[in-house]
Amino acid sequence: MTLFWIACAVLLILALPFLVLPLWRSGGNNAGNDNEIQRDAANLEILRDQSAELEADLRDGLLTQEAYEQGKRELQARLLEEVKTTGQTLRPPRHPARALAIVLAVSLPLISVPLYLTIGNTKALLPQQDSGMEGEFGVIRSEIKLQELEKKLEQQPENPDGWVVLARSYSELQRFPDAVRAYGHLVKLVPDEAQIWASYADVYAMTNNQSLLGEPTKFLDKALELDGNNTMALALAGSAAMERGDYAAAITHWTKLADLMPPDNSELQMIRDGIEQARQFLAMQKGGKVAKSPVGKAP
Repeated sequence: MTLFWIACAVLLILALPFLVLPLWRSGGNNAGNDNEIQRDAANLEILRDQSAELEADLRDGLLTQEAYEQGKRELQARLLEEVKTTGQTLRPPRHPARALAIVLAVSLPLISVPLYLTIGNTKALLPQQDSGMEGEFGVIRSEIKLQELEKKLEQQPENPDGWVVLARSYSELQRFPDAVRAYGHLVKLVPDEAQIWASYADVYAMTNNQSLLGEPTKFLDKALELDGNNTMALALAGSAAMERGDYAAAITHWTKLADLMPPDNSELQMIRDGIEQARQFLAMQKGGKVAKSPVGKAP
Protein backbone atom coordinates (compact mmCIF):
# COMPACT_ATOMS: atom_id res chain seq x y z
CA MET A 1 0.00 0.00 0.00
CA THR A 2 2.86 2.40 0.76
CA LEU A 3 4.26 1.80 -2.73
CA PHE A 4 0.89 2.68 -4.21
CA TRP A 5 0.63 6.05 -2.45
CA ILE A 6 4.22 6.92 -3.30
CA ALA A 7 3.44 6.21 -6.95
CA CYS A 8 0.31 8.39 -6.75
CA ALA A 9 2.28 11.27 -5.25
CA VAL A 10 4.95 11.03 -7.94
CA LEU A 11 2.35 11.02 -10.72
CA LEU A 12 0.60 14.06 -9.25
CA ILE A 13 3.88 15.95 -8.91
CA LEU A 14 4.73 15.16 -12.53
CA ALA A 15 1.28 16.10 -13.83
CA LEU A 16 0.72 19.38 -11.99
CA PRO A 17 3.49 21.42 -13.70
CA PHE A 18 2.15 20.52 -17.15
CA LEU A 19 -1.31 21.74 -16.14
CA VAL A 20 -0.58 24.68 -13.83
CA LEU A 21 2.50 26.37 -15.32
CA PRO A 22 0.94 27.24 -18.72
CA LEU A 23 -2.02 28.87 -16.93
CA TRP A 24 0.25 30.75 -14.57
CA ARG A 25 2.45 32.06 -17.38
CA SER A 26 -0.51 33.09 -19.53
CA GLY A 27 -1.96 35.01 -16.57
CA GLY A 28 1.30 36.92 -16.12
CA ASN A 29 1.53 38.09 -19.72
CA ASN A 30 1.13 41.91 -19.26
CA ALA A 31 3.31 43.23 -22.07
CA GLY A 32 0.48 45.50 -23.24
CA ASN A 33 0.10 47.04 -19.80
CA ASP A 34 3.85 47.59 -19.52
CA ASN A 35 3.87 49.47 -22.83
CA GLU A 36 1.04 51.71 -21.68
CA ILE A 37 2.83 52.51 -18.42
CA GLN A 38 6.01 53.45 -20.24
CA ARG A 39 4.10 55.69 -22.66
CA ASP A 40 2.27 57.52 -19.83
CA ALA A 41 5.50 58.03 -17.91
CA ALA A 42 7.04 59.60 -21.02
CA ASN A 43 4.06 61.96 -21.41
CA LEU A 44 4.34 63.10 -17.80
CA GLU A 45 8.04 63.80 -18.28
CA ILE A 46 7.21 65.96 -21.30
CA LEU A 47 4.70 67.95 -19.25
CA ARG A 48 7.29 68.57 -16.54
CA ASP A 49 9.78 69.79 -19.15
CA GLN A 50 7.20 72.18 -20.61
CA SER A 51 6.41 73.54 -17.14
CA ALA A 52 10.11 74.18 -16.56
CA GLU A 53 10.31 76.01 -19.92
CA LEU A 54 7.39 78.29 -18.96
CA GLU A 55 9.11 79.29 -15.74
CA ALA A 56 12.39 79.94 -17.57
CA ASP A 57 10.63 82.11 -20.17
CA LEU A 58 8.93 84.10 -17.40
CA ARG A 59 12.27 84.76 -15.67
CA ASP A 60 13.89 85.78 -18.92
CA GLY A 61 11.06 88.20 -19.71
CA LEU A 62 9.94 86.27 -22.77
CA LEU A 63 6.43 85.77 -21.33
CA THR A 64 4.11 88.14 -19.56
CA GLN A 65 2.69 87.14 -16.22
CA GLU A 66 -0.73 86.71 -17.84
CA ALA A 67 0.63 84.43 -20.61
CA TYR A 68 2.57 82.48 -18.04
CA GLU A 69 -0.54 81.92 -15.90
CA GLN A 70 -2.55 80.78 -18.92
CA GLY A 71 0.13 78.33 -20.02
CA LYS A 72 0.41 77.03 -16.47
CA ARG A 73 -3.33 76.39 -16.33
CA GLU A 74 -3.22 74.49 -19.62
CA LEU A 75 -0.34 72.33 -18.38
CA GLN A 76 -2.14 71.62 -15.09
CA ALA A 77 -5.23 70.51 -16.99
CA ARG A 78 -3.16 68.22 -19.16
CA LEU A 79 -1.34 66.94 -16.08
CA LEU A 80 -4.60 66.10 -14.32
CA GLU A 81 -5.77 64.22 -17.41
CA GLU A 82 -2.53 62.25 -17.67
CA VAL A 83 -2.60 61.39 -13.95
CA LYS A 84 -6.17 60.13 -14.27
CA THR A 85 -5.30 58.00 -17.28
CA THR A 86 -2.13 56.68 -15.64
CA GLY A 87 -4.04 55.76 -12.46
CA GLN A 88 -6.43 53.68 -14.51
CA THR A 89 -3.52 52.03 -16.26
CA LEU A 90 -1.65 51.29 -13.05
CA ARG A 91 -4.67 49.62 -11.41
CA PRO A 92 -3.60 46.09 -10.45
CA PRO A 93 -4.65 43.81 -13.31
CA ARG A 94 -6.74 40.76 -12.65
CA HIS A 95 -5.32 37.36 -13.63
CA PRO A 96 -8.12 34.76 -13.89
CA ALA A 97 -5.72 32.23 -15.44
CA ARG A 98 -3.41 32.44 -12.44
CA ALA A 99 -6.35 32.10 -10.07
CA LEU A 100 -7.42 28.97 -11.96
CA ALA A 101 -3.88 27.60 -11.73
CA ILE A 102 -3.89 28.02 -7.94
CA VAL A 103 -7.31 26.36 -7.65
CA LEU A 104 -6.19 23.40 -9.74
CA ALA A 105 -2.94 22.99 -7.80
CA VAL A 106 -4.87 22.78 -4.54
CA SER A 107 -8.02 20.94 -5.62
CA LEU A 108 -6.53 18.33 -7.95
CA PRO A 109 -4.82 16.28 -5.19
CA LEU A 110 -7.81 16.76 -2.87
CA ILE A 111 -10.28 15.52 -5.48
CA SER A 112 -8.23 12.83 -7.25
CA VAL A 113 -7.37 10.81 -4.12
CA PRO A 114 -10.94 10.25 -2.84
CA LEU A 115 -12.14 9.76 -6.42
CA TYR A 116 -9.59 6.98 -6.98
CA LEU A 117 -10.46 5.39 -3.64
CA THR A 118 -14.06 5.25 -4.84
CA ILE A 119 -13.67 3.92 -8.39
CA GLY A 120 -10.06 2.71 -8.60
CA ASN A 121 -8.07 -0.30 -7.48
CA THR A 122 -5.55 0.47 -4.76
CA LYS A 123 -4.01 -2.98 -5.12
CA ALA A 124 -3.12 -2.50 -8.78
CA LEU A 125 0.59 -1.89 -8.04
CA LEU A 126 0.92 -4.58 -5.41
CA PRO A 127 2.75 -7.82 -6.30
CA GLN A 128 0.29 -10.26 -7.79
CA GLN A 129 -0.32 -13.71 -6.46
CA ASP A 130 2.50 -16.07 -7.35
CA SER A 131 0.50 -18.52 -9.36
CA GLY A 132 0.26 -20.11 -12.76
CA MET A 133 -3.05 -20.65 -14.45
CA GLU A 134 -4.50 -23.99 -15.41
CA GLY A 135 -8.02 -24.14 -16.73
CA GLU A 136 -10.39 -21.85 -14.83
CA PHE A 137 -8.52 -21.76 -11.54
CA GLY A 138 -5.03 -20.77 -10.47
CA VAL A 139 -2.32 -23.03 -9.14
CA ILE A 140 -0.29 -21.56 -6.30
CA ARG A 141 3.36 -22.60 -6.25
CA SER A 142 4.45 -20.39 -3.37
CA GLU A 143 4.40 -22.02 0.05
CA ILE A 144 3.71 -18.67 1.71
CA LYS A 145 0.70 -18.00 -0.51
CA LEU A 146 -0.46 -21.56 -0.01
CA GLN A 147 -0.39 -21.13 3.76
CA GLU A 148 -2.39 -17.93 3.42
CA LEU A 149 -5.02 -19.80 1.39
CA GLU A 150 -5.13 -22.60 3.97
CA LYS A 151 -5.81 -20.08 6.75
CA LYS A 152 -8.46 -18.41 4.64
CA LEU A 153 -10.25 -21.71 4.04
CA GLU A 154 -10.18 -22.47 7.73
CA GLN A 155 -12.37 -19.40 8.12
CA GLN A 156 -14.34 -20.01 4.90
CA PRO A 157 -14.68 -23.81 4.60
CA GLU A 158 -17.65 -23.48 2.24
CA ASN A 159 -15.64 -21.70 -0.49
CA PRO A 160 -15.46 -24.20 -3.41
CA ASP A 161 -13.25 -22.03 -5.62
CA GLY A 162 -10.67 -21.75 -2.86
CA TRP A 163 -10.68 -25.53 -2.36
CA VAL A 164 -10.17 -26.10 -6.09
CA VAL A 165 -7.10 -23.84 -6.04
CA LEU A 166 -5.82 -25.54 -2.89
CA ALA A 167 -6.36 -29.07 -4.23
CA ARG A 168 -4.70 -28.37 -7.58
CA SER A 169 -1.83 -26.56 -5.88
CA TYR A 170 -1.20 -29.55 -3.60
CA SER A 171 -1.17 -31.79 -6.67
CA GLU A 172 1.24 -29.46 -8.51
CA LEU A 173 3.57 -29.54 -5.50
CA GLN A 174 3.20 -33.36 -5.35
CA ARG A 175 1.66 -33.16 -1.90
CA PHE A 176 -0.76 -35.91 -2.85
CA PRO A 177 -2.09 -36.82 0.63
CA ASP A 178 -3.01 -33.16 1.12
CA ALA A 179 -4.53 -33.08 -2.35
CA VAL A 180 -6.66 -36.14 -1.52
CA ARG A 181 -7.89 -34.41 1.63
CA ALA A 182 -8.72 -31.23 -0.30
CA TYR A 183 -10.58 -33.07 -3.07
CA GLY A 184 -12.40 -35.14 -0.47
CA HIS A 185 -13.74 -31.94 1.03
CA LEU A 186 -14.42 -30.44 -2.39
CA VAL A 187 -16.63 -33.29 -3.68
CA LYS A 188 -18.85 -32.72 -0.66
CA LEU A 189 -19.25 -29.07 -1.60
CA VAL A 190 -19.58 -29.69 -5.35
CA PRO A 191 -20.76 -33.29 -5.83
CA ASP A 192 -21.94 -32.86 -9.43
CA GLU A 193 -18.70 -31.81 -11.14
CA ALA A 194 -17.20 -34.59 -13.27
CA GLN A 195 -13.80 -32.91 -13.56
CA ILE A 196 -13.40 -32.72 -9.79
CA TRP A 197 -14.18 -36.45 -9.41
CA ALA A 198 -11.67 -37.28 -12.17
CA SER A 199 -8.96 -35.17 -10.51
CA TYR A 200 -9.82 -36.78 -7.17
CA ALA A 201 -9.23 -40.22 -8.70
CA ASP A 202 -5.91 -39.10 -10.16
CA VAL A 203 -4.40 -37.81 -6.89
CA TYR A 204 -5.88 -40.69 -4.89
CA ALA A 205 -4.09 -43.14 -7.18
CA MET A 206 -0.78 -41.43 -6.37
CA THR A 207 -1.31 -42.33 -2.70
CA ASN A 208 -2.48 -45.84 -3.66
CA ASN A 209 0.82 -47.13 -5.06
CA GLN A 210 -0.05 -45.32 -8.29
CA SER A 211 -2.92 -47.71 -8.82
CA LEU A 212 -6.34 -46.73 -10.11
CA LEU A 213 -7.97 -49.82 -8.64
CA GLY A 214 -10.41 -49.53 -5.77
CA GLU A 215 -11.51 -46.05 -4.73
CA PRO A 216 -10.05 -44.27 -7.79
CA THR A 217 -12.16 -46.49 -10.06
CA LYS A 218 -15.28 -45.56 -8.09
CA PHE A 219 -14.46 -41.89 -8.49
CA LEU A 220 -14.00 -42.33 -12.24
CA ASP A 221 -17.31 -44.17 -12.54
CA LYS A 222 -18.94 -41.22 -10.76
CA ALA A 223 -17.26 -38.74 -13.12
CA LEU A 224 -18.44 -40.61 -16.23
CA GLU A 225 -21.90 -40.88 -14.76
CA LEU A 226 -22.01 -37.11 -14.52
CA ASP A 227 -20.31 -36.47 -17.86
CA GLY A 228 -19.67 -39.34 -20.23
CA ASN A 229 -17.50 -37.10 -22.43
CA ASN A 230 -15.07 -35.93 -19.76
CA THR A 231 -11.71 -36.56 -21.41
CA MET A 232 -9.69 -36.92 -18.21
CA ALA A 233 -12.16 -39.43 -16.79
CA LEU A 234 -12.16 -41.41 -20.07
CA ALA A 235 -8.35 -41.53 -20.19
CA LEU A 236 -8.02 -42.66 -16.57
CA ALA A 237 -10.93 -45.09 -16.82
CA GLY A 238 -9.19 -46.76 -19.79
CA SER A 239 -5.98 -47.04 -17.76
CA ALA A 240 -7.91 -48.48 -14.80
CA ALA A 241 -9.53 -51.06 -17.11
CA MET A 242 -6.14 -52.05 -18.50
CA GLU A 243 -4.81 -52.41 -14.95
CA ARG A 244 -7.58 -54.84 -13.94
CA GLY A 245 -7.38 -56.72 -17.26
CA ASP A 246 -10.67 -55.48 -18.68
CA TYR A 247 -9.30 -54.79 -22.12
CA ALA A 248 -12.69 -54.45 -23.78
CA ALA A 249 -13.60 -51.65 -21.36
CA ALA A 250 -10.24 -50.01 -22.01
CA ILE A 251 -10.90 -50.10 -25.76
CA THR A 252 -14.36 -48.63 -25.20
CA HIS A 253 -13.14 -45.74 -23.07
CA TRP A 254 -10.13 -44.90 -25.18
CA THR A 255 -12.00 -45.19 -28.47
CA LYS A 256 -14.55 -42.66 -27.26
CA LEU A 257 -11.73 -40.45 -26.05
CA ALA A 258 -10.04 -40.60 -29.47
CA ASP A 259 -13.30 -39.65 -31.17
CA LEU A 260 -13.56 -36.57 -28.95
CA MET A 261 -10.00 -35.38 -29.57
CA PRO A 262 -9.18 -33.05 -32.49
CA PRO A 263 -7.15 -34.62 -35.31
CA ASP A 264 -4.11 -32.44 -34.62
CA ASN A 265 -3.92 -33.30 -30.91
CA SER A 266 -0.38 -34.43 -30.04
CA GLU A 267 -1.68 -37.13 -27.66
CA LEU A 268 -4.05 -38.71 -30.16
CA GLN A 269 -1.44 -41.15 -31.48
CA MET A 270 -0.63 -42.31 -27.95
CA ILE A 271 -4.32 -43.06 -27.36
CA ARG A 272 -4.47 -45.01 -30.61
CA ASP A 273 -1.39 -46.99 -29.60
CA GLY A 274 -3.08 -47.82 -26.29
CA ILE A 275 -6.19 -49.01 -28.11
CA GLU A 276 -4.06 -51.23 -30.33
CA GLN A 277 -2.24 -52.68 -27.32
CA ALA A 278 -5.57 -53.38 -25.59
CA ARG A 279 -6.77 -55.17 -28.73
CA GLN A 280 -3.68 -57.34 -28.73
CA PHE A 281 -4.11 -58.26 -25.05
CA LEU A 282 -7.78 -59.00 -25.64
CA ALA A 283 -6.93 -61.26 -28.55
CA MET A 284 -4.51 -63.21 -26.37
CA GLN A 285 -7.24 -64.08 -23.90
CA LYS A 286 -9.09 -67.33 -24.44
CA GLY A 287 -11.94 -66.61 -26.81
CA GLY A 288 -11.10 -62.92 -26.63
CA LYS A 289 -12.85 -60.67 -29.09
CA VAL A 290 -12.93 -56.94 -29.36
CA ALA A 291 -16.10 -55.68 -27.70
CA LYS A 292 -18.31 -53.58 -29.92
CA SER A 293 -18.41 -50.17 -28.31
CA PRO A 294 -21.83 -48.46 -28.15
CA VAL A 295 -20.20 -45.08 -27.62
CA GLY A 296 -17.50 -44.90 -30.23
CA LYS A 297 -15.43 -46.68 -32.82
CA ALA A 298 -11.78 -47.51 -33.09
CA PRO A 299 -9.82 -45.26 -35.34
